[in-house]
Amino acid sequence: MITPRPRLLLSGPAATATAVVVLIAGAYAAAQRAGFAGDDFMILHRLQALRHPTDVLGFFHGEFFGYYRPFGFLAHAFDWAVAGADARRFHQTNIVLHAVSALLVLLIGRELAPRSAAGAIAALLFALHASNHEAVVWISARFDLLATCFSLAAVWWMVRGAAGEHVVPPLLFLCALLSKESAVALPIAAAGFAVCGLRLGPARAVRYLVPWLAALVVYSVMRHLGGGVSAIGGSGRLPKLTAFAALLALLVFVAGERRLRVRQWLLTHRGAALAAAAGLVATVCAAAAAGGGVGRIAAEKLAVAGFALFHLGSPVLDVFDFPFYLNEGTTMYWLGGAIALGALGAVVAVLWRPLVDDDRLWFLGSLLAAAMLPISALTEGTRYLYLPSAALSLMVGVLGSGVRGRARVPALALLGVYLAVSGAQVVAKVRDWNWAGRMIAEGAQIADDALAPSCGEGHIVFLTEPVAVRSVYTHFLYETFEPPRGCMPGTFQVLLRMMRVDGAVDVSWDGPSRIVMTVPGYRDNFVASADLRNFDRPVRGDAPMAIDTPLGQLRAERIGADERLTLSLAPDADSSHIHFFYYSVGRIRRLN
Repeated sequence: MITPRPRLLLSGPAATATAVVVLIAGAYAAAQRAGFAGDDFMILHRLQALRHPTDVLGFFHGEFFGYYRPFGFLAHAFDWAVAGADARRFHQTNIVLHAVSALLVLLIGRELAPRSAAGAIAALLFALHASNHEAVVWISARFDLLATCFSLAAVWWMVRGAAGEHVVPPLLFLCALLSKESAVALPIAAAGFAVCGLRLGPARAVRYLVPWLAALVVYSVMRHLGGGVSAIGGSGRLPKLTAFAALLALLVFVAGERRLRVRQWLLTHRGAALAAAAGLVATVCAAAAAGGGVGRIAAEKLAVAGFALFHLGSPVLDVFDFPFYLNEGTTMYWLGGAIALGALGAVVAVLWRPLVDDDRLWFLGSLLAAAMLPISALTEGTRYLYLPSAALSLMVGVLGSGVRGRARVPALALLGVYLAVSGAQVVAKVRDWNWAGRMIAEGAQIADDALAPSCGEGHIVFLTEPVAVRSVYTHFLYETFEPPRGCMPGTFQVLLRMMRVDGAVDVSWDGPSRIVMTVPGYRDNFVASADLRNFDRPVRGDAPMAIDTPLGQLRAERIGADERLTLSLAPDADSSHIHFFYYSVGRIRRLN
């Protein structure tokens, strides 16, 4: 008698989905203890004003620092209603949203390549993508999570061709816009699918786009009338709007037979196409090197390219103390981007035929373009790359699933190593976020203890404040001091920002009106401000400096390998009414 083999409870797509969720839960489990950081406190301050369920309707009738994101605030308000100021609930919601987006990537991949591992590869890459830690762990990035989740849902519904394909995806697109404006270019992906997926002609492609553009109009009207924000975001958005219209027009123009002719030309003229691309990059580099108005724009775009390509491609984070794409005064600011584009060009040259010959990759390329266009001037946070990482993961999944023969085993081994390194980086960054949350909470409590029992009074001064230390958000805001007792100080000022690189600071009084700060082994990581608002005066160890501030004169000079910073208080700065604090080696400390 043959004993039947037990059936697996989970197999195929269900097993893959389970594995994706389990990996996300494991990698981000400790994120539930990360607490609040940075701009989270501004969101908390707004949530505390809610007194009645209908108060949430106010999110549709107002802006938030020039942004209109009512759905994002509705999601925050739900967490607030359930758990109050318990950060664990907010983090749990973020992790769930990331898992949902990863499952949507899996579903999209399976629609594009039903009988392959494309969906599984893409979902795993997206789930453990190192650069996504900021979007998942930082509560303020909920807007990015929601916008991406709705965007991916719209793409999935679109590619599966289900009932309501002309209604549901545009409605989901509208929901993405109401979560964050970064989804605004998604009609480019819709045009890419119409032209390369459905293979429609120009007239039918335009008709396909009408509901998407109608959703964009509805959002613009809501944004203007409800939020009081410019429908297009002001004149500064005109270049992006022009690029958006140009990409849509180009996709419609190449619809039908033209698409086939363009593809055939690219297949037979690889050298010419790559040479033209290289010439364009060289021209932009020359403009960046020359400087001037056009040169600044060229340098900015190259820096964005370097930022995006490094973080989208590398499984390793925190390679640079001062990332090249943030150092505007250096040649590497734009040259790093040029090098990254050169590396991308080499990859494209190797993969030229599958990239050009596969309509699915043309569509996913349009999705990547739609995700990148709105962030084409932003480099300060990897959360901006959350949706682009989904598009790129899908492209890699489709390409990787086509590997056959002897190359398959090395490719799978490379994928495994990449996922292991990237997952380890996520776990490490979660630890950094946990540290930041504890440091900020303890710093706020120390300041509040110094002010108690008064409320709404007192003058708090941070002589040194950590900003982006360990590449996570560590800065303090006026609202940061509200959680301990529900009130804030009268004023809050910062004298110096310690940028990115952690270090020790020795602070002491040198008389009744002078404070001396000594930084051993100074690494040029302090920035000062003349008005204590715009921090634009780097403290260079190789050059002494003196700045007059509202608190008094700040002088900096090099003493051997150390930097000495001296604050001589202004006559009207009464030290007996000011509470001084400073940051040093991972902690906020009080100056006694």
